[in-house]
Parts: sequence; structure tokens; C-alpha cells
Amino acid sequence: MNSTRGYLYILFTIFPLLLLMTPITLIPIFGDGLFQEQLTASTAGRDLSLLIKMSPPVVTTETLKSGEKPLIQFRLTDATNNETVKHVTYLIEIEKGGKRLLLDTFHSHIGNLGIHMNPSSSDHITINGQQDPILLAYTGDMEHPVSATGPIFAEGGLYHFIVTIETIDFDRTFLPTDQQPVYEGWLSVGYTIDKDIQINGTSYPIKAISYYDELKNFTYDSSNNELKFSMPFEWDMDRLKNVNLFVHEEISIPNSSPLASKGYESTINNIELAPNLIMVDRTNSSKDIIHIMLTKPTVEDLAQKVLEENVDNQNMTKEMIFTLSPSQSAINPGANMNSNSTNMTMNNM
Repeated sequence: MNSTRGYLYILFTIFPLLLLMTPITLIPIFGDGLFQEQLTASTAGRDLSLLIKMSPPVVTTETLKSGEKPLIQFRLTDATNNETVKHVTYLIEIEKGGKRLLLDTFHSHIGNLGIHMNPSSSDHITINGQQDPILLAYTGDMEHPVSATGPIFAEGGLYHFIVTIETIDFDRTFLPTDQQPVYEGWLSVGYTIDKDIQINGTSYPIKAISYYDELKNFTYDSSNNELKFSMPFEWDMDRLKNVNLFVHEEISIPNSSPLASKGYESTINNIELAPNLIMVDRTNSSKDIIHIMLTKPTVEDLAQKVLEENVDNQNMTKEMIFTLSPSQSAINPGANMNSNSTNMTMNNM
């Protein structure tokens, strides 16, 4: 079994068990996600749910460099019956790190819009697609998606989507401005780091992928035999209460290295994580793939502890600071495959 299959098992089997995402019925609606968002808002007495979904679900800076072009789906549905709303005009803004990358209008007659993202070194975004002469919106669907080429999805980290619904049911009938639902969500492109770590004079290849935001300061502490790295993060409790979020970090460690172990322990900002938040995929016989997986309640609990330790906010950091080290006593849930089976089994869940 290859690592992609193992990751997809964790993503689609364990991840739904860990992550309970509850739609918020406010305008605007916020989210902070991984590869899809399901957001709900109300307008004109109707509850409308917007799906923002990235395909394939696993997109990293590494896969983008190999030529991958993610397809982003926007599907507006009636929340009462899950039927797709037709003739939807979407005003879509995408930004990263406070910088606007895209702002344009799109339309789907069947309500299910697709946009292909084509990362390039261009300085601006070029949109290819048929444009409605009256709406001045690029029209498309999932079978005939619009394409956006330029400096978008070219870097790892969180991409902020702000989607305003301008028309529903009829192409030319605009919703009043004060009744146009605004949805805000985040999709994550995995940020990949490849490091050669020197331990006792021997070099070991370590790969790290962050599915939340860019990793920084990736180092090895020989005195404690641990990896250290950080990631931008806002510990604001008001923000965390109003978003759906999931933090996922993946570290691959060769079995031949002194870092490899039967168990692993981790801290965030010097706060020890419970062993069941660290999952180990051992389906590849040459390495352990460690997944640090934090649901919203876990992040909120961490935030409360971080804030309690920084009451005056004078030394408040805007980072998650991780350590990862081997442990002989920690029992982590994980995936294993024996020589007589091609199926993954999840232990200690």
C-alpha cells in the first residue's frame, strides 16, 4: 500500500470521526477548513447551503509543481431538501495573507459551478470561459469549468474564499444587496518541506506537510532528540468560536533514524498533546508517517491554555510552535498492514 492510499484512508475514515462540523446560520458565514467547507446562511426566508470543495482533496506544493490543477466546486443548495439551486450568480473573492488574488463574477445555470486553478508565474489572474453579455459573469459548471490562470494556489497555506450570492432561481433577477448571503471559508494547500537532518553524523531525509498553513523554523534539537517547527496561527478565542477548523500536520520519519519509535509525543507552545491526537501510519515499511490532527475543540482548549499563560498579552505569540519526539511509553492510534493483508487496520481508536 502506498502512502497516498494510507493518507486517503485516514482522511476519509478517521477524519470524519474526529471532526464534527456544525453549520452556522449567520450572515456572513465563516469557516476554516481543509479541502471543503459546507456553510449555511438564510435569505428571503430560505436556508441556503454553500459547498466549497477542492478536488483532488490532497493538494500540496509538491503535487502542484508536478502539474496538478485543482478543481474548485461551488454548489448552492436548499438546506431543507439538499436540492441544487439553479441560475446562481457567484461573486467570488480569493485572498491569501491579506492579499487579493481573484475578484470576479461567475454564473452557473444549473447552480453547480467549477473553476480550474492553474498556478503560474504570471503577475495577474487570467480567466478563460464564456462570459454572459448582460451579467458580465463567466459561465460554467462542473463538466465545463471556467479556468483561472496566474499566481493562485501557487503556494502552500490557507486560501480565504469570500462568496456573495447575487442571483438565485432566475438569471436576471438580482437579490437586494442587503439580502445577498455572504459566505467565508478557507481551503488549504499543503505546504511541503523536505529536510536532511544530521543526527550523530548521519543524514536522514525528513518530509513535513502542513495542511493548515506554512511551516517555518524547521529544526532538529539534538539535546532532546526532537523536531521543532512553527506555523502562523491567531489564538483569538472570538475568531475560533466563529469558524470550523481542523489543523493537520504530517511528518515522515525514516525507520532507520534515531527519531523513529514505537510511539511519539508532541507539544504545542509547550503544552503536551494527548497521545490519541498523534496518529502513526506504518503501512510503508521504510518510514513512519506521523499525523498530528487537531479538531476545533482541541484547538480551543489549547488556545485557552495559551491565553492563560499570556494574560497580559505582552509576549503573546501568533504561532503554533510544535515539537515532535520519540516515546517508548506513548500509545498512538495508527495504521498497520501485515504481509497477509492488503487492508489497513486502525488500532487504539
